[in-house]
Amino acid sequence: MLIWYSINQEYLRDFEVTHVEQSPGQWILELVEKSDRVSQALAGKEVVLDGYCNSIDILTHAFSLKKIYLRMFRRRWKEKGSEKHFSNEYDLHIPGMKTTREFRDFLKEIGG
Repeated sequence: MLIWYSINQEYLRDFEVTHVEQSPGQWILELVEKSDRVSQALAGKEVVLDGYCNSIDILTHAFSLKKIYLRMFRRRWKEKGSEKHFSNEYDLHIPGMKTTREFRDFLKEIGG
């Protein structure tokens, strides 16, 4: 399916596609942080998954008049027996603009 090519390989280093949702005007590709990406703050400690951070939707392409969004879920970790949460930070989108860099560059190119 051509839609898989809309995912930058940089994202696939840390995330994996878990679900694809299609509607008349858009596709949403859900990507979940890989389970081995435990926060560095917890290195060497016994950790447990403590849910997920709020997701973020990033516009990556508009293909065949449909928008393609990447819905990114980061894992939330804690040390076993603790209540303090940790998660990784990623440079997933352009500040102030929820698009991938590639899509921003494309828009700049066609918009002058």
